[in-house]
Amino acid sequence: MENDEESIDDDFEDYEDEEVIREVVVPGEVLSEDVTNFLPGRGTILNKERNKIISLNIGLKQIKKNYINVIPLRGFYTPRPGDKIIALVIDKNPVKYKCDINAKDFGQLKPKNTIKKGKARGFRGERPSREELDTEKFDIGDILVVKVLSADRLNKPELTTVGKYLGKKSGGIIITIDPPKIPRVIGRNGSMIKMLKNLTKCNIFVTQNGRIWLKGEDIAHERLLIESVKKIASEAHTIGLTDRMQEYIINEKKNRGIE
Repeated sequence: MENDEESIDDDFEDYEDEEVIREVVVPGEVLSEDVTNFLPGRGTILNKERNKIISLNIGLKQIKKNYINVIPLRGFYTPRPGDKIIALVIDKNPVKYKCDINAKDFGQLKPKNTIKKGKARGFRGERPSREELDTEKFDIGDILVVKVLSADRLNKPELTTVGKYLGKKSGGIIITIDPPKIPRVIGRNGSMIKMLKNLTKCNIFVTQNGRIWLKGEDIAHERLLIESVKKIASEAHTIGLTDRMQEYIINEKKNRGIE
């Protein structure tokens, strides 16, 4: 697959409003005593008396509509059906690939979910093709952009490489940050990622499990982009980050003597 899209999913809403998210909270902290106008959202619960909303995590307090959420600053990726993520093939046998998806469980990719279904295959009961039965398409160590087909507590996440922008990624570099900070790398309406791409002259591919694929015209630009992403992750809880990052990259380019 040779697509260099900035992002493969627009479902990153956690950090879309910088003005809302500015307060770091800790587990057990009271977030609000107004339980008439506000409800507990993600990362929050009501206390036993049901008169206070308290935090379950270390994270960023966020109020959306009438829900109070806490966005964790750190954490594993939790697979959800429909998510598009970067997976690493770490093992395979004749019936499936075992993939590291930066989650508590490994993902599984079956050969039948790597083949695009074409026209009708003829009469019912037609035998599957050889490529639908073996695991010769990908090798251990391959980097794949996949979609989560199913994920629940009882079964390992099932993946597919069939779909737009999905498949094997060749070349480039993969870096990983905490998944909850991925929305900051994208920015409001894609502002951050567009700025990163333009100033570093790199292709960037961001996915929901905290992994980012990047490929630049030279090592100097790639290194600058990697350092910039790490800086964004470390300052994800602050406001005005896009403007500060733009200034940082421009200054670093001058200091390093790169165009």
